[in-house]
Amino acid sequence: ATPAPAWRRKVALAPAEPGWWLDRVGGHFSGIPGDLGALGLPPDIWEREVTRCSTGERARLSLLRALAGDPRVLLLDEPTEALDGAATAAVEALLAARRAAGLAVILVTHDPAQAERLGTARMHMDAGQLRAA
Repeated sequence: ATPAPAWRRKVALAPAEPGWWLDRVGGHFSGIPGDLGALGLPPDIWEREVTRCSTGERARLSLLRALAGDPRVLLLDEPTEALDGAATAAVEALLAARRAAGLAVILVTHDPAQAERLGTARMHMDAGQLRAA
């Protein structure tokens, strides 16, 4: 019943393989997100060409882009798959803070420990069926 534009303002997606339609990182944002430093991204990343960013940087930028519209629900597909331990911890801390502020997060991960750390309810796929964990 919710019109698509209104739904897109409430629900954001950070896919495992984010799309980039402009050459430079900064073109994908209307301003510099306050969480930039919390995710360990360098201040000059806005001037970079997207193709010169690492896979991990693009993953963290995708998360920031999804959060930029202040959604009520965040859908994440393997948000830390390409990240090292420190970057994973930073992403998890940011997600925990946002969840504490009221953001609902639906996360797909192959890491059971991450699901345990972040999840309040867990499900798993078994033979193509979604089941309670």
